[in-house]
Parts: sequence; structure tokens; C-alpha cells
Amino acid sequence: MANKVFVRDALYVAPLTTVVRKILREVIEMAESTSDKDRMLTKITAKRKEISAYLAKTEPRNSSLITWSIVAGTLAAALTAGPGVGGDGFITSVTNYVSFGIPIWQVLCLMATLFSVAAVIANGMLKANNLAAKIADARACDTKLEGIETMLELDQIDLSQATRQYTVSLTKIPHI
Repeated sequence: MANKVFVRDALYVAPLTTVVRKILREVIEMAESTSDKDRMLTKITAKRKEISAYLAKTEPRNSSLITWSIVAGTLAAALTAGPGVGGDGFITSVTNYVSFGIPIWQVLCLMATLFSVAAVIANGMLKANNLAAKIADARACDTKLEGIETMLELDQIDLSQATRQYTVSLTKIPHI
């Protein structure tokens, strides 16, 4: 029984030559690494789907806030520019077309204030959530993960290196 060899503590094998042992060890390591490689590819694919879902939700929100900020700020400026540039003539001509029961300049100032507040809130939400930076980080991470995925599929990178790069990439997107 001294010549019998146990490979991976579970598989009983009759006496083997050194060459056969080496080949068997390489086959077992390759099978294990293929399984690990498949698990890593599955993790990368899942994380890329998470990133895509995050971008699909966040990018329209970011665009909407930017649009609201620009439109509201522009309207606030336009509403205050009329009386400022046109003076009494502007106020008189607007009053001939529209009458709210209060002086038109008060209506214009109130509307300008509301639009100004809307622009400030939209800008505040953009800055507080730091959406632009988060979107850029998510895109960069997705690109990095795509590269790792491709290199793994083409056997251009070993599993330990891919795992390190995967982990480093995830640290850049803690918000996802």
C-alpha cells in the first residue's frame, strides 16, 4: 500500500509514475481554475448588469435635473429682464394684455422667484448627489470590467490578477 497515491484526498489512484502524476495534477488544477474562471466571469457579468441598471436609472435623472436647472434659471432671468429693460412701457403693455388684479410687476417677480428657487433646488440636488461623478465612475468601472472579462475569456490574464483588478474596480463604485 506504500506505492498508492491519493490525489486531492478523495480520489484513489494506483501507483503512478512521476510524469503521470504531474499531468494528473495539471489536469486537476486546470479543471479547478476553469471552474473558478467561470465563477469569476459570472460575477463580472452580474456586476456589469447592476452597473447598466444603475446607469439606466441615474442618467435620465441627471439629465432631467440639468434641464430643469437651465430652463428654470433662464425663465427667471427672462421674467426679470422685461421690466428691467423695458421699464414702465413694458409693464403698461403687459398689463393691457393680462390682468391678475394685482400689479403685473408683482406677478413677474413672484414667478421669477419661483423659477429661481426651482433652479437652485435642481442645482443643489445635482451637487449633493454628485451624480455626474458617480455616472463617470460607473462607466469607467464597466469599461474596466469589460476588459477583464475579455482577457479572462481569451486567457490573456490569470485568475488571481483578474480577481485583484475586479476588486480594485469595485472599490471605485461603492454607490452601486
